Amino acid sequence: MIEKTPANAVIGAGGGLLGAITTVAGGFVAFRPNRIVDGDPVTALQAFGSAGWVILALWLVAAALALGAEGGSAAAPGSPAWKRIFSAAARAVPAWARSLPASAAFLVSLAAAGNAAAVYAAGQSPAARTSFGISFYLSLLALFLVVHSATAATRGWLPRVAASWVPLVGTILLATFGLLDQLGIVREFALARSTFVRELVRHLSYALGATVAAVVIGVPLGIVSARRRRAEALIMGALNLGQVLPALAFVGLLMPVVGGLSNRIGILKSMGVSGIGWAPVFVVLLVYALYPVTRNTLVAIRQLEASLLDAARGMGMSRLRSLTEVELPLAFPVVLAGIRVALVQSTAGAVIAAFVGGGGLGAIMFFGLEQTSMDLVLVGVLPIVALALLFDAALRTVERLAGGSWVAGART
Repeated sequence: MIEKTPANAVIGAGGGLLGAITTVAGGFVAFRPNRIVDGDPVTALQAFGSAGWVILALWLVAAALALGAEGGSAAAPGSPAWKRIFSAAARAVPAWARSLPASAAFLVSLAAAGNAAAVYAAGQSPAARTSFGISFYLSLLALFLVVHSATAATRGWLPRVAASWVPLVGTILLATFGLLDQLGIVREFALARSTFVRELVRHLSYALGATVAAVVIGVPLGIVSARRRRAEALIMGALNLGQVLPALAFVGLLMPVVGGLSNRIGILKSMGVSGIGWAPVFVVLLVYALYPVTRNTLVAIRQLEASLLDAARGMGMSRLRSLTEVELPLAFPVVLAGIRVALVQSTAGAVIAAFVGGGGLGAIMFFGLEQTSMDLVLVGVLPIVALALLFDAALRTVERLAGGSWVAGART
C-alpha cells in the first residue's frame, strides 16, 4: 500500500520548488533608466551572480525539509536506506525551523537586489530605478507557503511567531542598515515620506473610525434582531441592501445627499461635512462594516443555550444583567470575528477615499498610476495589504484567547 504524502508536506515542498523556479525563470528585477521606461527584466541568477545560486540552494533545502519531515512513504521500512536517513535527518529539525531556509532565501534575494540596485544607480542618472518583477512577487507566495506549512506543524505560539516574523524582522534590519536604499520602491517612498505619513493616518482614521462606529451601532442592532424576528427582517434587509451596492456607485450617490444636508444643517458644515472629502467615505465604510458586526451579534446571541439563560433568570438576574454578564461574554468571540471582518474590510475599502478627495493611501496609489510609476503604486498598496494582514492576525489571536477566558468567566 502506497502512503500518501501529507497535504502539509505538499504545500511546503511546493513553496520551496516555486521559490527555486522564481530564481531561474522570469524577471526578478528590472533595471530602468527612469520610472516610465519598462526596462529589461532579468532572472535572479543573471542579476545576482553567485548569490543567485545560494538562493536557489536555500529554496531547494526548504522543499526537501518539508517533504522529508512529513512525507510518510520516505520513512517506511521498505524504502531505500538513503530515504530513511534523509527523512530521519529532516524530522530532527524542529518544525518551526523548517521555514528558515526559505526565509534566508528571501532575505538573501532582497539584499542581493539592493546591492544590484546600488551598482546600477552608480552609473546612471538620479531618475534610474531598479524595480521588482513578477518572479519576486511569486517568491513572496513561495515564502508564504513554506512558512504556513512550517507553522501548521508547530506546537506552541512562540515558535510559530518566531517562524512567521523572521522574514519581516530581517527585512526591517536590511532597510535599517541602508542595504535597500537604491531599490525603486524605497526611493519612491523616500520622496513621498511626508505625504505617506499624512495619508497613512487618514487611512487608519477611516478604517478604525468606521469599525468603532459599526460596533457602537451594530451590536445593539444585533441584540434587537436576535430578540425580535420582525426587527431582524427590517434591519438585516436594509444592511443586505447596503452590501450589494458597489462602493464607487454608493459614494457617488452619497455625494449630493451629504452635500445637500451640509448646506442645510449648520452643525454639519461646522464639522467639515461636505459632498466631497471624508464624510461620504465614512458613511460608505460604516454601512459595509455594519453587516458583519450586526450579523455575528445576531447569530451569537441566538445560538446561546436556553439552559444558560434559564439559569440566569433562575438566579434572579434582570434582563439587562443577564445580557451584560452572561449573553455578551458568551457571544464575545463570535462578535469579535465580525469586528475582525469589518476592520479588514474597512482597511481595504478606504482606498475609495481617493476618488472623492478624501486622501488615504489610495491617493498615493492613484498618483503613482498617473505618473506611470509602479514603484509609487506599491508604496500605496503594500501598506494596505500589510495593515489588513496585521489586523486580521491580531484579532484572530484575540479571538482564540477570548474563546476560552470569556466563556469560562461567563459560566462561573
